[in-house]
Amino acid sequence: MASRRDADPSPLRTGLTHAAMSLLVFGGVGASLGAAIHYSGNPADSGPSEVLALFETSQGSPAALKSRLKAETPQDLGARVVLAEDDAVSDQPSLGVEYAEASAPRPSEVPTGQGDEESSGEGIRINGKLVRPGESYGEVTRVASLDTAPVPGLTERINGLSLPRISADGQAPSDVYARPFANPGNQPIVAVVIGGLGINATHTKAAIEELPPEVTLSFAPDAGNLQYWVNKAREKGHEVLIEVPMESFEYGRMKMHPQTLLAGDTGERNLPRLEKLLSRASGYFGIINYQGAKFAEDPGAVGPVLQALHDRGIALVEDGSFQTGAFDRAAGRTQMKFARAAATIDAKLTADDIRTELLGLETLAKENGASMGTGYAFPLTIEIAKDWTKDMQKRGVVLAPASALISVSAKTSQPKRVQTGSLSQAPVNPEG
Repeated sequence: MASRRDADPSPLRTGLTHAAMSLLVFGGVGASLGAAIHYSGNPADSGPSEVLALFETSQGSPAALKSRLKAETPQDLGARVVLAEDDAVSDQPSLGVEYAEASAPRPSEVPTGQGDEESSGEGIRINGKLVRPGESYGEVTRVASLDTAPVPGLTERINGLSLPRISADGQAPSDVYARPFANPGNQPIVAVVIGGLGINATHTKAAIEELPPEVTLSFAPDAGNLQYWVNKAREKGHEVLIEVPMESFEYGRMKMHPQTLLAGDTGERNLPRLEKLLSRASGYFGIINYQGAKFAEDPGAVGPVLQALHDRGIALVEDGSFQTGAFDRAAGRTQMKFARAAATIDAKLTADDIRTELLGLETLAKENGASMGTGYAFPLTIEIAKDWTKDMQKRGVVLAPASALISVSAKTSQPKRVQTGSLSQAPVNPEG
């Protein structure tokens, strides 16, 4: 039987194996050390640095700014200059410079008409907000939240529904739930209502968070979690309207909302429907029509509805979609709080058309003292409205909530001048 002899091991294979094992061991050790340094080391110690004092001091003598600071900077080493911090603010020497923050008057001290940067040369604009000396950006942009709804005494329970009411001491929801507004400069004012909210959560959130708090928001009655959205809007400072569907001439070709207010009805069907719509949430100062051209032209149908709103202290806003002011006469007969928008800003959904409508509102406000427009929560509308409101004061107009244009309609005719409504202040555009 032939004997078998094992082959001698290959020197090349043995050398490669030992080399690979050595690399693995030493590589692992190096990687571990590198990771430890990366996570526990101080990046500031990775390069040359020198702490320089800005001031030369000696015992009993005032501090003086070093004149040789540039020459002492070790530029040839590429060193990082770290300035020493002194927590003792009161001990800091003076550089002989008068700071603007110390010499500029506070906003309350600025005379009327000199509050903007054009007239006084003070302040800078950050994200469209004017920040004056002594103010912080946070103070300027802080928005006071409106009271959480419902306010005690402004609701009542009828047939299982929570409905708005005038309180025992005479406070009306149209006053309590309106956003406070003042116009000490008596400048022309423009109000904008953005509606259709609550249906699309993304668009609703964008309108609430991105638009200025002076923009009034209106919500569809069928919105899911309607009270939640109303609360969020008021938390951001927006006053709120509820949309009430009303019969249109086009309803023969489309499905009617089950709570639509109908033409030809004297209140038997419309008033229970109105109560259901009003009970959907609390915290709104008024209602705004959703369509309703046919309903508005029927005085017999409009009268009982407006009287019910008046008795509950609710204001009415007409969205400007009617060819004529169809609610004007009925509002005058009931002497309810009423305002009518001049135009729908996004009837044509293009950027140029929306900007044109907004500029038209400015012109109308300068002519009549005030104007109002309405639109829907389309992303394009929200974006353009947000940009348009940034520099309104530079153009000589003030953004106001819709409630600032609300006035009590006269029995015979509309007042010739626009009042600031629920605030009981001087007219926006007084005569003479």
